[in-house]
Amino acid sequence: MNWQWEEFRHGPDTRDELRVTLSPKGEIMIGARAVERLGRADWAVLSFDRRNSLIGVRPAHRHVENAYPLLHKLKGRHRIIRAFKFCLYYGIAFERTRAFVKPQIQENGMLVLDLKATVAAGKRLDVKRNWEKEIIRNS
Repeated sequence: MNWQWEEFRHGPDTRDELRVTLSPKGEIMIGARAVERLGRADWAVLSFDRRNSLIGVRPAHRHVENAYPLLHKLKGRHRIIRAFKFCLYYGIAFERTRAFVKPQIQENGMLVLDLKATVAAGKRLDVKRNWEKEIIRNS
């Protein structure tokens, strides 16, 4: 038999790697490392750079008029911003969840997310349903 192995060139997450995703529902998930680097803020203001297709997430005080809450999940250290209204306003839409390739935190504390540099994260909902049906059928 002629084996044709392909080495997986993407190792595990490194300690400094930030993980941020955007779902089709407009939910921005900020991973635990990014949350810590943002100072464990509970609120954030969202900004958009139309020319460069960048989303900015800046920690804020809860009394700031347009601040969004960073929601906690019970057992997770990550945070979620429900930004559907923001995404709708700026025409930001994806068919599936996307992970930002190189999210960065600027010196002023703003998390910068480049919409031009994303990769698919997870499966599309219809693909997942078909996969689950196939497993049931083959059981």
